Formats: sequence, structure tokens, C-alpha cells
Amino acid sequence: MMDVTELHDEENLQLQLEDHWENFGSLDGIVDTEDPFTLQGAPRFELKEKINKLLSRALTEDEDILLRQVLGMGCKQRSVKCLAEQHGVTQKALQQQLVEIVNKLRHHDDSIQLWKYLNR
Repeated sequence: MMDVTELHDEENLQLQLEDHWENFGSLDGIVDTEDPFTLQGAPRFELKEKINKLLSRALTEDEDILLRQVLGMGCKQRSVKCLAEQHGVTQKALQQQLVEIVNKLRHHDDSIQLWKYLNR
């Protein structure tokens, strides 16, 4: 007879693997290999804070949410096709909106500060 705790542990392991695979390739799937408190390079928590600050200042709330969903930042990564269907627009229209969002970020003053931070 199989022990119930063994089955529970196997289910938990399976769920953890599925969650990890779901975020593979997204920003949340990146795992730091070094101590985030070291001075060399950009600690992940600090970088995440600076990116969040840039997004909140440069984009509207809807643009911020859309970009995060496409990139998988803090949520499951979603395809342009899926998001276009959800918003009731064509894929091309959504892609154009994403281009405008990226251009907004590229030309925002805080982007320069983020670039300086990354290249210090």
C-alpha cells in the first residue's frame, strides 16, 4: 500500500516543475547564481526595483500591464495572439502598440539612468 505523504510529495514536485517550466524564458525564470548583496554587477532585487520604477513612470497602467504580460514579468508569459484575442484587437494592432511602448521606454529620461546603472 502506498503512503499518502509520498503521493502528496510527488504531486508537489510535479507542480513545482510545471511552474518552473511555465516561467522558462521569462524574466521571472531567471535565477541569480551569485549573492545579490555583492557589489559587482547589478543585484537582481535592485535592478527589478529600477525597472519597475521606470515602467511606472514612463507608461500608463494599461501599457505597463500589457508589457508585463508579454514579457512574463510577475505573471505567466502570454502570447501576442492570446492577448490580442483577449483585448478584441488584431495581432498587428497589438504588435504596433508594443512597438510604441518600447519606443516610449527607449526615449524616457529614466531609461538613461537605468542604462548608466547597468554600465557602471
